[in-house]
Amino acid sequence: MEAEIGSGHMARAGWRFCSTTMRGEPEQMTMITDPVQTATLPDGEGPDGQLRPTRRGRLVATAAATVVGMGIFAFGYSLGGYFANSEGEPATVIAATWARDHGLGGVVAVAEDFYYGNIDTVEAGGAPEISAELEGQSAANAVPDGSASAPPHLNPPANMTSPAAETVAGEGVWQPVASSVDGVPAVYATRIRPDDVYTSQFASLMWFDPKLADFTMIPGYQEPGGESPTEGALPQSEWSRVLANFNGAFRLQDTGGGYYYNGTEVAPLQEGIASTVIYKDGSIKVGEWGRDFTMTPEVAVVRQNLHLLLDGGVSKASDGFSWGATTHGENLAWRSAIGQREDGSVVYVGSPGLSAESMADTLVRAGVARAMVLDMNDWWVAGFYFTHDANGAPVCHKLDPNIQEGCDRFLKSYKRDSFQVLAKPGMAVGGEQPKP
Repeated sequence: MEAEIGSGHMARAGWRFCSTTMRGEPEQMTMITDPVQTATLPDGEGPDGQLRPTRRGRLVATAAATVVGMGIFAFGYSLGGYFANSEGEPATVIAATWARDHGLGGVVAVAEDFYYGNIDTVEAGGAPEISAELEGQSAANAVPDGSASAPPHLNPPANMTSPAAETVAGEGVWQPVASSVDGVPAVYATRIRPDDVYTSQFASLMWFDPKLADFTMIPGYQEPGGESPTEGALPQSEWSRVLANFNGAFRLQDTGGGYYYNGTEVAPLQEGIASTVIYKDGSIKVGEWGRDFTMTPEVAVVRQNLHLLLDGGVSKASDGFSWGATTHGENLAWRSAIGQREDGSVVYVGSPGLSAESMADTLVRAGVARAMVLDMNDWWVAGFYFTHDANGAPVCHKLDPNIQEGCDRFLKSYKRDSFQVLAKPGMAVGGEQPKP
């Protein structure tokens, strides 16, 4: 125990207990003190000359540690919420989504450029690992083409010529897939090498006949924002009519454009931006907003994304195309796009190993006049087509067998938007008998 005894002095105090006497009486108990001379030290300096934290310094350090701890907790809590609400996405996709939501889109773009340029690269040459023959083919022309009973329809595109020196069986051949509509195929698909350098890659495409099919867009419960009446799901009442579905466009903040849905302009539409417009009668157009179409009472959906990738049948991929806060167009990655031919038919492409230029060139070979970029990266690019069993339930087929996740992604509740291709009402689907 220490007791203060004067300015600049301390005394060491203690009690001395003596043993008892022979009679059991205690001897005298005395208190002793030993004066110790001490020096007055500068604030924050110990007796050995070493600096010691002051009370103020300790408070500042504690406050700083608290702030840092709270920041780490907030970061962990925020990022943890994204993991908790994921639907199977890999950690890299979840982290990239979190970063984009917190103003770090440019950082993500740089990281993606490095990843695709140095890690997830595609070797030149080689042969495709998947077949050019597609599964789930429909009974082509169950109703003889040109017969009186055949409904009005378009002919599929001419077969495509591969840029590769050595072609693979079935490459570039448009094959009827999905359920027929009134006995006539409404969906065709093909696979073809996108260029003559990376010959191990196939670009996979689908073609849709707008005389037999209607189009709609289902907004996800998160993207692109605004109303989501079905939480991203195709109503089950429409499953017997579904012929195909595929991914939507970039997240709204990365599109450079706007979005209109069901009478509401969720984000202002921008003139000069590539747009996919769906009308209330189920028809669809792809083009440039303000030039090829404007708002009318018949418009149901306008989804905008960047500038046109193709215009007038000419690729714009190398014309200083602006990608915004996404990886650059020269990287080989999973990419997708929607295009329209002059006859009104629609083409979707969604595949790995595509640069913006090779994707655009592939669409040119398919006869596409105008095209809009859709989503990219291996998790978000997904295209499916459907046959139907005897009970009318859809049976799903992946356009590319390496597509991530299950085939029901765009049938059930989902966070991102999708385009849906449905047989026109009143027309027989698959094994149904054509209605009179």
